[in-house]
Amino acid sequence: MKATVSSSSLSSALGLVARAVSPRSTLPVLANVLLESVEDGLRVTATNLDLSIAVSVPATVLEEGRTTVPARLLSEYVSSLGDAPCTMELDTATQVLRLSCGVHRANLHGIDAVEFPPLPKHDAETAIESDAAALQGAIAQTVMAASADEASPVLTGVLLQVEGSRLTLAATDRHRLAVKTLDVTTKAASPASVIVPARHLNEVARAVNPTRPTVAIAFSEGKNQVFFTLKDVEISSRLIDGTYPNYPQVIPGESATTVSLPTQSLLREARTASVLARDAANPVRLQVGDGTLTLKAQTAEVGDDEAPLAASVSGDDVQIAFNARYMLDALSVLDSDEVQLSFNGALLPAVIRPAGRDDYLCIIMPVRVA
Repeated sequence: MKATVSSSSLSSALGLVARAVSPRSTLPVLANVLLESVEDGLRVTATNLDLSIAVSVPATVLEEGRTTVPARLLSEYVSSLGDAPCTMELDTATQVLRLSCGVHRANLHGIDAVEFPPLPKHDAETAIESDAAALQGAIAQTVMAASADEASPVLTGVLLQVEGSRLTLAATDRHRLAVKTLDVTTKAASPASVIVPARHLNEVARAVNPTRPTVAIAFSEGKNQVFFTLKDVEISSRLIDGTYPNYPQVIPGESATTVSLPTQSLLREARTASVLARDAANPVRLQVGDGTLTLKAQTAEVGDDEAPLAASVSGDDVQIAFNARYMLDALSVLDSDEVQLSFNGALLPAVIRPAGRDDYLCIIMPVRVA
């Protein structure tokens, strides 16, 4: 292999694939990235066997070939070179990759590419196409509600459901539920629902930028892999087996109390109140009545805080408390100027959604306070 590539372009590619590198694996080659010449340049790939990320980088290829080199070492070295052109030449006998970048000459000892595990085959046609920025927003609004407890693997994922031209993402950790629906273009048959690891969807969101305006989603024939293609980036993820909880049954049909107010005002004051919400479950109390939503936080031997906010209130007065972090997570990803809170008493779940819209909601279980 012999190719010349921009150091900055290669550095960006290595930054994207880094999350799929597995430095602690029993297979040493999984700590490496696969470099291989392709039609339009150089392809950089990393995998941990559950997640694979590949990025195509424009390059001048003089000799075709492939090898693997330590991911962290190559990334740190290339990121220090600025935008200097970098020529790579592989000695196939020793698997040493010679780099010539500006005044620098380096030799990196690699592992033969035949040791790199086979990647999932992307032989399926695109099933769904989505606006990349819209999907990125949907991921941000749902992954925060996924569980981090590996004892319940299904809950560490995000449920993707396809119905006609609508894609719904749902995530829950049993203390909260986030559901987002967006319009997509359906191009071929796809599974009605799949569960994608939340941390893998985060990698899809990280790859989105203005140069990658659309995301194509495809599924393997065995329906055990999903592929996200964003122009020069392909991310494949193993799907989670299992049955997702029947989340629609916990969404309240009506509410006894509805409160509307500016999102940023509530977010700002909730963030301030959370500083003093240091008891178990970090409770922030909400008191609703007389056109006011009052946030209260109190921790014994530390202090307390109270902030009344003008709001549009409809229905019964209510006092309720939530885990401060859950409130902040929901409010910080809300993409509307006005937020609507719906309550059915102090002990039933509350709903946070953008005012006047039904494409997103976050349900939070209350916490009991004295």
